[in-house]
Amino acid sequence: MKRLASRIAVAATLGGLAAGCAVTDHFDGRVATFDVASEQARDQMIFTNVIRASRAEPLAFLQLGQVSGSNTTSATLGLPSLVFGPSPPPAGTGGATSQAAHFLDKQTVFGANPGAAGFAANSTTTSAVTNFNVTPAETKDFYRGLLLTVEPETLAFFIEQGIANETLFYLFTEKVVEDKGGVINQYMNDPLDPNFDKFQHYVALAMAYGLTAEPEPGSKPHKPEKSDKSNHGDSSSTDNAAPQVWRLCFDRSAWAPGTKFADNHPMCGSREKTKDPREVSFRDGTGKLVKARVFSRSTFSIFQYLGRIVAAGDAGAIKLQTPQAVGTPPLQDDTLFAVNTAGGGVPPGAGGDCFLSVAYGGKGYCVPDSALNTKRILGLLAQLLALNTSVQDIGITQQVQLLPQ
Repeated sequence: MKRLASRIAVAATLGGLAAGCAVTDHFDGRVATFDVASEQARDQMIFTNVIRASRAEPLAFLQLGQVSGSNTTSATLGLPSLVFGPSPPPAGTGGATSQAAHFLDKQTVFGANPGAAGFAANSTTTSAVTNFNVTPAETKDFYRGLLLTVEPETLAFFIEQGIANETLFYLFTEKVVEDKGGVINQYMNDPLDPNFDKFQHYVALAMAYGLTAEPEPGSKPHKPEKSDKSNHGDSSSTDNAAPQVWRLCFDRSAWAPGTKFADNHPMCGSREKTKDPREVSFRDGTGKLVKARVFSRSTFSIFQYLGRIVAAGDAGAIKLQTPQAVGTPPLQDDTLFAVNTAGGGVPPGAGGDCFLSVAYGGKGYCVPDSALNTKRILGLLAQLLALNTSVQDIGITQQVQLLPQ
């Protein structure tokens, strides 16, 4: 009997341990949870800074450096007491603990011992701990990248990703300066500006003529200067190569159907040299030569621009026109940047219609789940911030492993 009881006890213990391992070892769901949580934290940080910009408040950027999680699972198996022994319990023991303990001295008990530890209930305990590092992005290099204007090369990167040219033109263009027959006009990219319709006219022209960016013909990165042999003893080169010059140009293959050639310069792929890589020219309907210089924004200015759109409400809504930007069902959206607001700190649509929601300054802000272009812009801003962030800006705890010789 005692041997049988021991076998039962061992089998039950092994079964409990196997169940505990099965629960602990399957961490794939938790990894997916961390992925979603880090994405939500990043998007909320970006969205919160847009809201700060809408309130003319200072921006603050954080970098999530490292996320680590641990999980512990323990199980306690409590069984009814099974008594194996040579004699039955004496009469009159009732439920008295002391008498039961005296009786069980010569017996074999499997399960809870009422005379010693008491009855143990079945129980399972699971604990999870998540550690993460958050570092303020307050370095000189980060803000330098944040404040420098976005180069045409970066514009080309986003075009290659498939982001609509119209969306990029609104985001990256601060203004267009027009030179028509020596008469200079300036059109701001501001939906509240009285001449905003004239800026939108240039947006339409840029889309019709396939305005894009390419490397300047003959422009190559400068070869690194060789170091001084007298100091280093060799001809190794430095790592600081001058960036390649990019220019704006008209891509004939991307012209809208029915668009006629209007003496456009420069054309993409041509060897034509230009004095200003951000200036293009064409002739208007009267045949007059028009030179247009496109002034780009910085990443910081894009936050300010989107904040102004949020602050303006319905008056700041910009409707997109090109089929590429609007899209087709089910991925169809004609609003550049859509944010719903409500008082009381409760985001409108917080019941499930918000892709992203933030309560800030006593108001609720919601990015509707249907605002596809807004989602794309949030992702674009995340990439721009990453381009301005070096490894030194992120607080990552280095792990060192010592191996025996």
